[in-house]
Amino acid sequence: MNKTKKRLISIVIAIILIAIVVYNIIPAKNPYQFQGNTLSYSENRGSISYEKTLKEEKDNFSIYNINFKTRPFLDKEARIYGLLFLPKNKKDIPAIIFLPAGGAGKESRILLLTMLANKGYASLTIDQRGIGQTGGQYPSMEQDYQISTQSEPIQHLSVYDALHSFDLLSDLNVIDKNNIIMMGESMGGRYALIAAAIDKRIKGVITISTAGYHIDQSDPSPYTDYLVSIDPDHYINKIFPRNVIFFHGTNDSLISPNSAKQTFNLANQPKKFYLAEGCTHGYCDKMQSGLEESLKLIFGK
Repeated sequence: MNKTKKRLISIVIAIILIAIVVYNIIPAKNPYQFQGNTLSYSENRGSISYEKTLKEEKDNFSIYNINFKTRPFLDKEARIYGLLFLPKNKKDIPAIIFLPAGGAGKESRILLLTMLANKGYASLTIDQRGIGQTGGQYPSMEQDYQISTQSEPIQHLSVYDALHSFDLLSDLNVIDKNNIIMMGESMGGRYALIAAAIDKRIKGVITISTAGYHIDQSDPSPYTDYLVSIDPDHYINKIFPRNVIFFHGTNDSLISPNSAKQTFNLANQPKKFYLAEGCTHGYCDKMQSGLEESLKLIFGK
């Protein structure tokens, strides 16, 4: 090897070593941005730190207990606890992040996720902040607004947790990282819509019994910008050109079908609204065939 080649190799090695040192010394840029009335997190959210242990073996899939480190709330460290459903003996598995309804834990839709696992879909469902193993504080909207004036509020952090769930699934070598969607029920559906709007790598979003808050952005109240920042109505048109699919029961007395349609109408195509006759708030068996159809549409399998 001549002297010129040796010199070039030395220079390349030196550049690589300097880059490694700089990467480890200079702190990562904060991925959180809250400007005006809009929340965002960058796609560069850092590495994912998680623990995964086998919970249960089924014929076609395994269930794992999983937890991961997430962003602190008011300088208090936080971990999110969840359940991971993984089909056996498969690679490039399409995956779903399932965000439960407000107050509901990760066990709330085990039957639904079991059905999906038997059909070859992986899923990760979590105890959101203030719930189950995750625990911690979950302040009221009024308290959260006050927090938002000086720190990262819980409503924004809940969106981050959904995004970091995406990071976790993307890190698993059996998952097709280009085929991960958000699915959420009620309050979880709101976080799912915002997360899908923020991170364009998310393949699409399916909601069950959810709607935006329909905040009037011209309202002069000091709370308005904060409320708009957590209103799916403000984000749903940004999910285009990915699929937005809504499921809603005709007898939902908690969130009316008309309220859901008001949010749905703000989405760009492609989109679809399934109305389940006689169903109340939340998932019901009448939604199953439409859900299976929707997953095939988004994943292409």
